Amino acid sequence: MKIVSQSPDEMVLQEGDASGIAIGIAFAVAGVLGGYFLRASSPYAIWIALAVVAVGAGVICFASSITVDANKTKGQLWYRKKRLIGGQTTTYAIADVLRIETRKQWRMENTPPSGNRQVSLPQQVLVAQSVIVFKSGKELALDHQKTSSSVSVGSAVLMSGQGAETAMANRVAEFLGVPFQEIAPPNIGMNMGGGIGIQY
Repeated sequence: MKIVSQSPDEMVLQEGDASGIAIGIAFAVAGVLGGYFLRASSPYAIWIALAVVAVGAGVICFASSITVDANKTKGQLWYRKKRLIGGQTTTYAIADVLRIETRKQWRMENTPPSGNRQVSLPQQVLVAQSVIVFKSGKELALDHQKTSSSVSVGSAVLMSGQGAETAMANRVAEFLGVPFQEIAPPNIGMNMGGGIGIQY
């Protein structure tokens, strides 16, 4: 999430860009080229290539960007979510915003094989996401889920990259005149199976 523009009466935030589409195109092109050059070497090459193309097409179709435009003069908050296929624009009253939250949670992810390791190992990563919470209980994501880079030192885990996320959400809360709440993750080893469930 980044602030695109800000004045005393208006703040425009944006999350996401064309990078998801570029990654999807790269997958699709890699699949086509891989299938073309490896078609004679293995009977399964074409199926693998088709799977890579399908993944690329899925990434292109579901890559999204979020734009939030808060206008104090009009007392309205416009929330736009764009996708290559479809999208939505919704208007809310700023007075209906209860608070801004940044939620952090541990999640298990497989790390890629490296060095002498031939298999991927599960590792805990910290996932953060900022949301707008309304008085009605409705929640809107201000950004996509982000993982932080973490380094294990003995039993401690050092995190980086989360401070900017929290600071940005706090600025939005200050602009809207609502409380900011940071929800810390549970202790390591607890609730590792799930992610953060936010309505989009």
